[in-house]
Amino acid sequence: MLDPKDEIKQKLDVAEVLGDYIQLKPAGVGSLKALCPFHAERTPSFHVSRERQSWHCFGCDKGGDIFSFVMEIDGLTFPEALRHLALKAGIELPAYKPRPEDHTKERLIAMHSVAAQFYASILADAPFGETTRAYVSKRNIPADLVAKFKLGAAPDSWDALVTCLHRNGYTDAEIVQGGLGLQRKSGSGIVDRFRNRLMIPLCDAAGNVVAFTARQLPGATELDGPKYMNSPETPIYKKGDMLYGLHLAKVGMREKKSIIVVEGNLDVIASHKAGVENIVASSGTALTTSQLRTVARYTKCIIFALDEDAAGFAAAKRVLDLALELQKDPNAPQFEIRCLIIPDGAGKDPDEIVEKDPDLWKKITARSEDVIEYVFTKRLRGFEDGSGAAKIEARKALVDELLPYVAKLQRPDSRHLYLLRMSDATHVDIDSLQQMLAARVAPTKGTAGKAPVSIAPIVALPIVPDTKIDQAAAFLFGVALRYEGFTKEILSVISEEMLSSDLWKTLYNALGIVYHAAEQLPHSSAPQQTLFTRLRTWLDAQGKLRETSAVNALALRMDELLVGLSPTEVRQEADRNITIVSQERHRILRSALERDIREAELSGDNEKLQQLMRAYRDLITRK
Repeated sequence: MLDPKDEIKQKLDVAEVLGDYIQLKPAGVGSLKALCPFHAERTPSFHVSRERQSWHCFGCDKGGDIFSFVMEIDGLTFPEALRHLALKAGIELPAYKPRPEDHTKERLIAMHSVAAQFYASILADAPFGETTRAYVSKRNIPADLVAKFKLGAAPDSWDALVTCLHRNGYTDAEIVQGGLGLQRKSGSGIVDRFRNRLMIPLCDAAGNVVAFTARQLPGATELDGPKYMNSPETPIYKKGDMLYGLHLAKVGMREKKSIIVVEGNLDVIASHKAGVENIVASSGTALTTSQLRTVARYTKCIIFALDEDAAGFAAAKRVLDLALELQKDPNAPQFEIRCLIIPDGAGKDPDEIVEKDPDLWKKITARSEDVIEYVFTKRLRGFEDGSGAAKIEARKALVDELLPYVAKLQRPDSRHLYLLRMSDATHVDIDSLQQMLAARVAPTKGTAGKAPVSIAPIVALPIVPDTKIDQAAAFLFGVALRYEGFTKEILSVISEEMLSSDLWKTLYNALGIVYHAAEQLPHSSAPQQTLFTRLRTWLDAQGKLRETSAVNALALRMDELLVGLSPTEVRQEADRNITIVSQERHRILRSALERDIREAELSGDNEKLQQLMRAYRDLITRK
């Protein structure tokens, strides 16, 4: 019987899982490529092999299987990734029962799942949930969205949730640590943090409930607390990292190739009601670089919904400043920032727009513009319409305000066009603006004279040193993995002592062990697995993680290098590299003998000199 991990890997295709996050394009038979979601690049170096059910990025050297990818991109532990992928595969895992010795994060996530189910049951049919049900009905949130977003109701009770969590084995300390309970102001024990509110679960990228936003119900007073009350930060919830609805936006992001960022959680729910699902909310907080980095992993186009007023313009500038600041980091993902404008009279937010006219929200979200274009247009129009436009100080202030944005633009033509617009508005000639711009983008101390960093396709084989033998050995190793019939010959040509890299010495030794082990089996017992799989299994069993990663990377690269080649052409390329190995080995041996001969001559050791000369003549003759 397969264990759950292997069963999941049998049922889920690597391209299907990764395709939920990134846009994959064909790169040969059974191979795909994409821009890496884990580092900045303009040319795809992220490769996926359907044959081997693995992935590897030749830019940042990350790689693995579906589990390692989901863990990396969603920030999950292995148990979390296992549960997430089991759900996708339709596989039922053994019941997860938290134990006191389990990791804190696992306990808190499980506790929040219990809390979400409790609140959902109150909203569904409990007498305590009547007021909340009426509010949800008034907001026209249909039952399918209530279930989709796991909405619930906190009863008007001091300890209803605490009692439920106690019954499920959670302690007062855990309930307080998870932000679901508070210490009583007097006496011992704890009480519920949330009472008589609409409960909106906050989920991580994998869909695990990690916190709550609780909205006041109609009729509440100032004594009942703020309109929105959020969970405090905990080991599983960091406010600045959270994007509401991210786990439900992945399909929409892939289809639309963009993500819309709004402010409120209920705006996300309303947008789903209108059929616009590539949407997340910053949960009413100022956007952070952490949130930008997160969404940039999934899509390269981030769209912000802004009001057509002063507050919307200020928000656009904050977003632009944040994005441009983040893009200074060479390791940050590259992305485009756009904005969509909510016109006057349409509604104060997406929730209100959808309530009036769902089709209007669809039309608004279908149109967006580059955020720097919006900032320039809005600012220049306001300047030209203002009474102080003729004043020199106002023109200087406008230049000082807009020039930093131009300085951060990558394309020279974009810089020039924006400078022309500034020149038209301020009457400062283009040459002067260009001089001011040049001063801003001049090389900093220590970088003058250095060539700009270029992002080019990776052509050479990965993890290979510069020596000719190691490079040829890497290619031949890859051929052996793909065409096992070549392996015996390749192993006879290359030995460990010929290689300079410890990595390739280990790999060739492992290849010999695995290959010869199968050779010694009776013909009827020939292994059913490929040499690649057998080698991977052997390396995993030895705990050689670096070598396993190297084999994955090389196999993916060979898929690309050998695509379209006939067996005859592969044979020719293999022979060429075997010749390289032989010639390089001959050169190294000849150089060593010449060095030893010189030393024997200088030392006067005639007997040794004669031996070396005979070995040298034999070597020359063999060539």
